[in-house]
Amino acid sequence: MQNIFVFIFLITANYFSFSQGTAEPVKPNNTIQNYAEIMMKKDALQSAAFSFYVKDMATNTVVADYNGKMSIPSASTMKLVTTATATQYLGRGYRYKTKLMYSGEIDTISGVLNGDLYIIGGGDPTLGSKYYNKEGHARDFLFEWADSIKSFGIVGINGRIIADASKYSYNGVPSGWVWGDLGNYYGAGPSGLTIFDNMCRLEFATGANAGDTTSIICIEPYVPGLTVTNSVKSADSKKDNAYVYGAPYSLDWFVQGSIPKGRESFIVKASIPDPEHISAIEFNQALTESGIPTKYAPTTMRELNKEKPFTKPELHVIHTHYSPTVASIMNHVNQKSVNLFAEHILCEISYKKSGYGSTHNGALFCMNYWRSKVGSGLFMTDGSGLSRSNAVSAKFLTNLLTYMHKTKSADKFRASLALAGKRGTMSGMCKGTTAAGRVFGKSGTMTRCKSYAGYVDTKTGKKLAYAMIINNHSCSNSQVRKYFEFLMVKMANY
Repeated sequence: MQNIFVFIFLITANYFSFSQGTAEPVKPNNTIQNYAEIMMKKDALQSAAFSFYVKDMATNTVVADYNGKMSIPSASTMKLVTTATATQYLGRGYRYKTKLMYSGEIDTISGVLNGDLYIIGGGDPTLGSKYYNKEGHARDFLFEWADSIKSFGIVGINGRIIADASKYSYNGVPSGWVWGDLGNYYGAGPSGLTIFDNMCRLEFATGANAGDTTSIICIEPYVPGLTVTNSVKSADSKKDNAYVYGAPYSLDWFVQGSIPKGRESFIVKASIPDPEHISAIEFNQALTESGIPTKYAPTTMRELNKEKPFTKPELHVIHTHYSPTVASIMNHVNQKSVNLFAEHILCEISYKKSGYGSTHNGALFCMNYWRSKVGSGLFMTDGSGLSRSNAVSAKFLTNLLTYMHKTKSADKFRASLALAGKRGTMSGMCKGTTAAGRVFGKSGTMTRCKSYAGYVDTKTGKKLAYAMIINNHSCSNSQVRKYFEFLMVKMANY
């Protein structure tokens, strides 16, 4: 009998111990948490997944938690992981290097290079970028390169231009990107030799009436061999509703959708299918215009390796081109949400780690790097957030932001973010409220996905880190944005 009582006692004790160990934590009770609870009762959000987390960084107190541990796609707030990793691992002063090199010999009498001129891509995403060059000046760097060739004593090339983008291999785009994105400018993939933001412009002329056909009158830059099937119609709308479909390295494109009627010129932006090749062509043209002729047509390392492995001969450096700092590039990533820049940063993280520029390897490194510092909740397949196979929890992002707040780069990392009512992708938000100028963040938007994550300087002097991610809402993203603005005001007043 005594043994039975002991047995019952142990079971009872274990039961209460287990119950107490797994008890749900008490939810915060404040205006932020309460509004989140009310918000999620709205009809349009009944089928939505919502992950929300707010922390007081000074006390490490949880201010709000609504499914904070739930990992879901977060769109461009994934860029915070990429830029935070770059800050810590590459360093803010890191620069990409592009090298001009030559093979063969230079005839010292005639100044003719009896060999080939190489562009060795270093992964610089800013060559000819619209973010670093005024309109009409995108090609300036090519002529600066041509001047460096002249200064080196070369006046002609008895060979060809060979562009080498092999630093980041030739995967085209990260896995998980959808077909509908690839041909459009925001779906341009990273390349070891990127040029003009890997973007080309299709210039259309549209009919006078809705439903009229359109015509493509110019493609800039010129893409040799490109075939475009145009099904775009003229429309009463004033928006660009045209979509370009085409895979990396493919010269068979088609364009569908609609653009405004009655336009003599309307630009639709697309991704360049082969940036390495365009780089070779554009530099060859700049050399020609600068009076430095080449004997043979430009080519690429990818083309040279198609039939059999191509071994580069001994090369000699003529000129090294340095990119702006990673800190400068990150400002564009976080404030203007430039996908291409984010992917280049992730590939460079991989290259520094393993000597191989890979989106996949870069993402694995980021996940492992942060798991040891801020915990789990991150599933990463690209650097920009464009992939639907990404997932992250609000708690993870908040913990990452809190970690960055305690580093030497804290102020500069915060300054790289958009600011409600003031700058970047959040410049139009919360105007005329206490949140304007107080809520810093990175925004994220995809179909049925909206997110923000960043910092709050509250009216009462508190420093908060926050993340809010919602998926599969049945209202518009603009309506969700309004709900989130209310949350931001609640945080600012906390």
